[in-house]
Order: sequence, then C-alpha cells, then structure tokens
Amino acid sequence: MRIRLRYVASGVFILTGIAAAVALAHMDNLPAFIMIAPGYLVQAWLFETHRALGGFGYQVTMVGVSALVWSLLILSLSVAVRLLRRLVRRPHRPGDLGAPAPGPQLERRGTHPR
Repeated sequence: MRIRLRYVASGVFILTGIAAAVALAHMDNLPAFIMIAPGYLVQAWLFETHRALGGFGYQVTMVGVSALVWSLLILSLSVAVRLLRRLVRRPHRPGDLGAPAPGPQLERRGTHPR
C-alpha cells in the first residue's frame, strides 16, 4: 500500500495545527509550551522588529508557524526513515561496499562456469 506524501503532509499539518491551537489555550504546562515555541519565537522576533501582530493575527502567527515547523520536522523524519528502509532493503550489486565477493564468471549464452 502506497500513500502519497502530499496527503500525509496535509494530514500532518492539520493535526499539528489542531495541536498548536489547543496548546495556545493551555500554555501553563510544559508540553503545550514546547508545541507552541516556534510560533512564540517568531512572534517575539516580530515584536522586536516592531511588526508584531495583535489579537487574531497573534494567534494565527503562533498556531501557523508552530504547525508548519512541527509538520516539517515530522515529515523530514518520516522521509529519512523511508529512505533508510529503502537502502537497507536494496539488493546488493557486485560493485557495492559490503556486497559478497563475486562468484565464478558465467558465459553469456549459458549458465555453466568457464
């Protein structure tokens, strides 16, 4: 079964967006603060550069940036695991490192050794 990465990415972004929105309302505990931290850093930078958003813009910035950062982190880890699994499952070719030593040479027309 193959699932396209774009569907997984949109699902992960929606889930992390929901988690960040819930975390914004519960910033009195550590897991919620860790979840919302990327958005908090961006909002602090906007405040320092005198471009801070207030009200609804503040909430959108906090939730959107946090969802984007956590989605990219989760997706990059899943793509790395997928590539590692593909490399581990790949059959060895004679020129690869760690491949078994080649056996006797076979003729082109038959399967008997020379």
